[in-house]
Amino acid sequence: MRRAFFLLPFLGLALAQATYTVAPGDTLYSIARRHGTTVEALMRLNGLESFLLQPGQVLKLPQGKRTHVVAPGDTLFSLARRYGTTVEALMRLNGLSSPEIKVGQVLRLPEEGEAPPPPPPEPEALDPERPLLRAVLRYLGVPYKYGANSPLALDCSAFVAQVYAELGVALPRTTKEQYQALSPVEAPRPGDLVFFSFGGEEVDHVGIYLGRGVFAHASSYGSRVVIESLEAPFYRKVYRGARRVMASPEPPPAPSATR
Repeated sequence: MRRAFFLLPFLGLALAQATYTVAPGDTLYSIARRHGTTVEALMRLNGLESFLLQPGQVLKLPQGKRTHVVAPGDTLFSLARRYGTTVEALMRLNGLSSPEIKVGQVLRLPEEGEAPPPPPPEPEALDPERPLLRAVLRYLGVPYKYGANSPLALDCSAFVAQVYAELGVALPRTTKEQYQALSPVEAPRPGDLVFFSFGGEEVDHVGIYLGRGVFAHASSYGSRVVIESLEAPFYRKVYRGARRVMASPEPPPAPSATR
């Protein structure tokens, strides 16, 4: 009996809920990526209704996940061989758009006997070589500031306009003007603009849909350009639809000098 009582405290430790303490600059997206889970899972587990986090806040983490902390010399290929999986499975499981990994990065591993997750449908695939995605990734982390429109800070509509300006497509400056200028679509495809209304009936926020249920936007909550889930309850509640960006038509040929 004494041995059983001696083991009880350690059993309690083993069964304790895994947690994470929010640090300055953390977002739900970065925490989810770091711990091999999803924004939706973190929100459900912690009863969150918004993405807003406070430094020092303690979040519960999903249990039962196998993870690996990337060490110097690790590659996705070497990790796949070590853990009996594939590079493609590790990339899908961790939401990676390229095989590049960093020292200290936490990767989720397939559970023992777990079949690799199926690949996403081809039309929704995120291709890191697409000019649109390359342009979006260049702005990740740029600070959000209402009314700003510069490489040092920008707001949501300025981010969208700058990304498309790099692709040779001119968009109106404000969210409302972009919403009115573009054609509505029922289901968004990668590259479409997605609109929200946080303050009422008028649209007041915009982002770029990237596929696989995620979109990029200059977030006032995250205070910078981030990639987040369009399926999160917080965004589904204020979602007002998607609009398709069409490149400007080619100019008509110049009239002939002869009749």
